[in-house]
Amino acid sequence: MAADVPEPELVLAAQRGDRVAFAALAARHGERLTRFLVTMTGDEHLAADVRQEALQLAMQRLEQLRDPSRFGHWLLSIACNQCRKRLRDQVQRNHAGSDALPELAAAHRSALSSLVRAEDAVQLALAIDRLPILLREAFVLFAIENLPYAEIAVITEVAEGTLQVRVHRAKALLRQQLGARVDTWWSR
Repeated sequence: MAADVPEPELVLAAQRGDRVAFAALAARHGERLTRFLVTMTGDEHLAADVRQEALQLAMQRLEQLRDPSRFGHWLLSIACNQCRKRLRDQVQRNHAGSDALPELAAAHRSALSSLVRAEDAVQLALAIDRLPILLREAFVLFAIENLPYAEIAVITEVAEGTLQVRVHRAKALLRQQLGARVDTWWSR
């Protein structure tokens, strides 16, 4: 059913309570959602939990979506918000009262082998994990998900100019950690 049905039709069917249509929508956007969340959290298990939470919220709030053609962006914005919440909670738990960001265990690093050579993936993942949450979010959406600033602004509810600054700062921090090779990774 899902492969040949246009997304807006699936959204309308899901809004009428069709769970199969919603499952088809979740499947269409599942890989991107998972990739984003794994990159953001650096932890496949946490990413799976956040993905599930985002999908449940989307199902509960589906009637709030006014433009069925924007489902993918809407779902990603829900996942983004859930991810922020989880990461902030994690920071508070790991650093009771501290503003420091957590350094995630090496065993939970995200796989970015499609973006960089295998030997650089771990270094890049570690560096991305060290970015402050809001810089990491903007950077991942722009540099890894290849979304334009206008779309990221809709997803994150942040001005485009602010997002450009966040991506610039993220790249600067990555440059400090990894050197100039950071720039060559995204020009490939």
